[in-house]
Amino acid sequence: MEYTVDIPTAGTWVNFSPASLVEEVKQNIRTIASTALGSAPGSRTIGVDWELVDEPINIAKARITGVLMAAIAEQEPRVQITRIDFHEQDTAGMYGRLVPIIRFILAEGAA
Repeated sequence: MEYTVDIPTAGTWVNFSPASLVEEVKQNIRTIASTALGSAPGSRTIGVDWELVDEPINIAKARITGVLMAAIAEQEPRVQITRIDFHEQDTAGMYGRLVPIIRFILAEGAA
């Protein structure tokens, strides 16, 4: 079964007791994708390297997709990414903001 994680534009609360493995994995993917590498106290290896500013939109999408796939594969081995799409936002003068939508399946043996 394929699952979707839509990265919110605003912060979300951490659930320290997720109801299922899928909810736990979704929360982990959301955390990885929305955390700048090195910014999490006590766990500096969590997150992604976001040094992709002022790239043409198609190049930025390709590079962000690669960065996200590598970070998630390394930091959450229970999933296999099937696809990454983007919401392109143009709100409050923030033209070109890309918000990832990550689709995944659970890896074999993850359950």
